[in-house]
Amino acid sequence: MIALVADILVRVWPFFLLVGAGLVLTRLRLLNADQARGLSIYVYWIGFPALLIHSLSRMGRPTPELTTGLAAYAVVGLAVMAGVVMLGRALKWTKAEQAGAAITSGVGNSAFLTLPITAAVMGAETARLVAGVIAVDFVILSAAGVGLLGWAAGRSVWRSILQAFRNPVVAAAFAGVALALLDLKPPEALDRALSLAAASGSPVGLVALGAALGLREAEGEASPHKGPIATAAFAKLALFPLLAWFAIGLTLAPPAFRVGATLLAAAPTAVSAFIQTRAYDVFARGAARTVALTTALALLTLAVAVLLLTPSAAP
Repeated sequence: MIALVADILVRVWPFFLLVGAGLVLTRLRLLNADQARGLSIYVYWIGFPALLIHSLSRMGRPTPELTTGLAAYAVVGLAVMAGVVMLGRALKWTKAEQAGAAITSGVGNSAFLTLPITAAVMGAETARLVAGVIAVDFVILSAAGVGLLGWAAGRSVWRSILQAFRNPVVAAAFAGVALALLDLKPPEALDRALSLAAASGSPVGLVALGAALGLREAEGEASPHKGPIATAAFAKLALFPLLAWFAIGLTLAPPAFRVGATLLAAAPTAVSAFIQTRAYDVFARGAARTVALTTALALLTLAVAVLLLTPSAAP
């Protein structure tokens, strides 16, 4: 257990360093609100789209058996997000809290944190099998989350969901999946440019996240309510992986996919969820805190998940 926590800490620590860098820059008044928003805009329009096209285009076509497992994962993710919204309505949360808690409970840091952990603990073949989960996270679940953010911003639900595919992050993820399914690759010059921009997406997003936390505290604004944040964290780290384990077990997906996809379902909230809430100006403070909270808790929860899923991995 200690060895697993140490390994996960090594992988998570850089995330905290970058978040801390953004927070320190705001405290030293080297980064103001407009500049921090500029970082978010860059990640929203260039960094994350390039990263998703570059990574997802190399995913490959899933087999029919894997497709059933991916479908189950998607259904569970959508059900968790819908359940959070319904709970929020029952508890009289605002629309912003309902939508923000939903997207932060569904879209996980599967690509940059838990997929490498999966490869290290369960092997490269398991990581290859579950690569399609990233597409589900950033196409289906992100589209649903963006649709909810649009609804919270005053648009109709269905119109918001349809317009979600015009969102640069969702559209880029869709384009990357399409390239993979068609077995196509971008031209070499474009692919190099995408690779350069992709390398900056996650780091700049984390700095923007830290800046958002630092600026909000410095400006003395009221803290977001704890209920939506705690609910989103519980749903993301516990409920989502538990339901994914049972649902995928009912499909034709191989056991290795079930184990790997469950671990990816236990990923902390992706920084892209914060970038989306920032772009729509809906629950941005709450999303920033949810990303920070779930990433911190993941030091323990991912280690527990690995132990439960692969007992042989324990030292």
